[in-house]
Amino acid sequence: MQVTIYQMRRNGMEIARELLGDEARHIGELRLGVFEDGDRRRLMKAARLQQENGEVIMELVDVQVDAIKASRMVIKGIERRQTERGVVEFAQAWLCVQAGTPLLGTSRERFFKSSGGTQH
Repeated sequence: MQVTIYQMRRNGMEIARELLGDEARHIGELRLGVFEDGDRRRLMKAARLQQENGEVIMELVDVQVDAIKASRMVIKGIERRQTERGVVEFAQAWLCVQAGTPLLGTSRERFFKSSGGTQH
């Protein structure tokens, strides 16, 4: 399924819902399933966002679907990230918006819409 993903946490800390539209968007093919974890040599439930060529852009492990509504879905899991201190793991949630449906508005767009002003 082609989706746009908004990460709902930064370094394990929740991002306020009204600011999610300001966060970077990641676009690709969403794959949910059981995959082999090469680092730990075990099978794992995971969500992967992939490019058309199959390259993995982002991944959540030990994933579970938290909510589904119309063309949106929230999935939660563990994000692994390589740092100068080694691999770290954070709680993460993704808001997945199906391709072709409206994306989240930015705080700037919402401000101008609610104030009736025009953007420059």
